Amino acid sequence: MSRTSKILIGILVIQLVVWAIASTDRHHVQEKERFLSLDTSLVDYVHIVNKDGELTMKRVGGHWKITDPCDYPANPSYTKTLIEKVAGLELEAVITDNPDKYVDYELDDTSAAYIEIGKDGGVIDKFYCGKPSKNYTHTYMRRADSDKVLLVAGTPRSSFTRRPNDWRDKKILNLDQTMIERILLSFPDETVELVRDISTPEEDTTLVEADTSWQVIPRRGSPFTPDEKVFNRIMNTLSRMNAMDFMTAGTDTIPSFARPDFTVEIFLEGDQHVVVDFIPKPDTENRWIARKDGDESTVFVIYQSSVKNLKKRPADLKPEKEA
Repeated sequence: MSRTSKILIGILVIQLVVWAIASTDRHHVQEKERFLSLDTSLVDYVHIVNKDGELTMKRVGGHWKITDPCDYPANPSYTKTLIEKVAGLELEAVITDNPDKYVDYELDDTSAAYIEIGKDGGVIDKFYCGKPSKNYTHTYMRRADSDKVLLVAGTPRSSFTRRPNDWRDKKILNLDQTMIERILLSFPDETVELVRDISTPEEDTTLVEADTSWQVIPRRGSPFTPDEKVFNRIMNTLSRMNAMDFMTAGTDTIPSFARPDFTVEIFLEGDQHVVVDFIPKPDTENRWIARKDGDESTVFVIYQSSVKNLKKRPADLKPEKEA
């Protein structure tokens, strides 16, 4: 190997070492300890304060519920992610105990999120969450009773900076399609009925097993079988309709539902009945507001596309004639 090659290899090795050092947190240490005092399987209380407001959640049985600023089921996906993230938090190093440095780590009063998490009436960890590290594998935190800025392995900041409304369970409808027996699509001037019919081998000897079909019962004219694509869009929307946001009585100005632009009623096996009314959201082109079962304490802001999937008159439901 020539002298030049050896020099080039040496330079390359030095560059790799420098890169490795630069891409690693300066305060990273090998020794780790669990950040939370309590095992997360025992956690049933979470309180978060950030720039968008305050939120308190409690776990009852296996389900999380928002108790403040509203009484509402919590988003199960978000709560699962939160618990998983805090369960993996590990303390790695103390960075500084100088309060003047808080702003550098977004742990000052205007930037940090404040969190309480633990056992209601028992052990509760209280701390502030700051910014992530440069390589986004760690987070800077500070316990509420300490001046020390800590480097913690884990990235829970996204959970701690959500708006209170974002924690609400966004499900409006989550229906089993096989349980739906009848649907009413109501407009101010007409109501369109869709009815399920199940034929059995005893009733129709040409069948090997039970067959389900749907009929459209228009206000005028004869019943007919709906267009498959249009009907499937209706059923898929009813089986999974989510809110994009919420409006709460006493906090938000909720428009009148006295004359809904559109209403869908779903009748299910076991005498179950669900009613959802829809009106356009004022001053917004592609948003609508939905009210479920007449309850206006909380109404849902939804995409216009969800309403369009349901808002079908008889002409929309008729199959296209083959060429």
